[in-house]
Amino acid sequence: MTTPQTEARPRPLLDWRQAHPDRLRALLAEEAAGAEDVAPVSDAAIRAHLRFVTEALAARASDADRSRLESLDPSSSDDRLDDAIALVGGATAHELRLQFGESAAADAALGDMTGRRVRLAAWHRVYLEDLEDALGPGAFDAEGATAWMASHQDVLADTIFAMDRHAKRREIDRGGPDALADMEVTNRIGQAATLHAHTRFLVDAIGRHLRDAA
Repeated sequence: MTTPQTEARPRPLLDWRQAHPDRLRALLAEEAAGAEDVAPVSDAAIRAHLRFVTEALAARASDADRSRLESLDPSSSDDRLDDAIALVGGATAHELRLQFGESAAADAALGDMTGRRVRLAAWHRVYLEDLEDALGPGAFDAEGATAWMASHQDVLADTIFAMDRHAKRREIDRGGPDALADMEVTNRIGQAATLHAHTRFLVDAIGRHLRDAA
């Protein structure tokens, strides 16, 4: 049974993350070193964000939980990622067919966008399972967090849109009205906003499903 959560539970985790942007940049640089793919939604970038989430959790954890959290390593989950991608990808493909028809499978741009999001969602699914394994089911409810995320996709969509719009507005303020003329720049901003929004959504779900120690 899932312990009822309050709206305030995710806030300390989000506040810690916002207070340590330099640490995230350092983790992104570490993961990018030697990586073949350094796109804003690459596996390297996703791992960096997951490590950052873990550090946010550890910063507020008890000594015992902090030690368990330190054992979390997103890189060790690679062997289970394919299964998670197959699970998430199957559900996503079904939703696309319902929404856009059979032609959705032939749309390269749509396929690229959904492929990145499927891989990101798969990483997060595996991370939630690892987090429950580390803390124990009495401390964190991975199934509840996954279900909450599935039932609040409208919140995720709104967050992606808001972050993308804010980042593009900031780029225009910095570089003038032609700052977004380069499609590659626009795509990178959109990808970065997608990763940041998904990670914020993940932190929200985690914060809501952490259980107080007995």
